[in-house]
Parts: sequence; C-alpha cells; structure tokens
Amino acid sequence: MQGAPQDRVRLLAPFDPVVRDRDRFELLWVGYTALKLYTGPKRQLGYYALPLLWRERVIGWGNLSVKNGELKSEFGYVGSQPRDRIFKRELEAELDRLRVFLGLNPERV
Repeated sequence: MQGAPQDRVRLLAPFDPVVRDRDRFELLWVGYTALKLYTGPKRQLGYYALPLLWRERVIGWGNLSVKNGELKSEFGYVGSQPRDRIFKRELEAELDRLRVFLGLNPERV
C-alpha cells in the first residue's frame, strides 16, 4: 500500500530526472511533453519555464527571474490553480528555499 501524496510543491529544473525522462514526464503531466517546454520552435512556455510539481502531479509551470535583488515569479497552470491554503503555503515555502539558495532575502526563512 502506498502512502498518501505529500503536500509538497517543487519547481523542477530542466535536468531533473523527472523532466529529463520524457516518458515519465508525460505520465505526470498528461498532454505536455518536455519538448514543448524547452525545444526550439515547439517551445510554448518561455525559455526558463520550470515544471511545477504539486503532490504527485505536474500541474503547471513557473517562470522565475531576479530583478533588483528580488525573486520574481509568474505561474501558469493546466486547468485551474489549486485554491487551498496548503498549496499556497507550500508554494511560498518553495520560493523561500529558492531565495535562500540564490542568496536573496535569506532572513525571511
């Protein structure tokens, strides 16, 4: 018996094994391929779109940048954005982890 999916949000890097393995990626994100994210004329979501993993599903993507020392983020979703507080809390926690990794606003965490 498998446990329930953990309430975690993760932004996946292009070379993450989940994204790099195209068959696995397509299982997690039905209807999208890694090629649509990253490859030439098929690219649909921007140069730096990072797949957004919520629990066990890829539900969208994030485009991130740093401007004037601040992490900026824009998100897109397949379907609608999850509305519950747990998702919002976990998304902010993932962004805070990125801020710390990048040396931006580490006092927030």
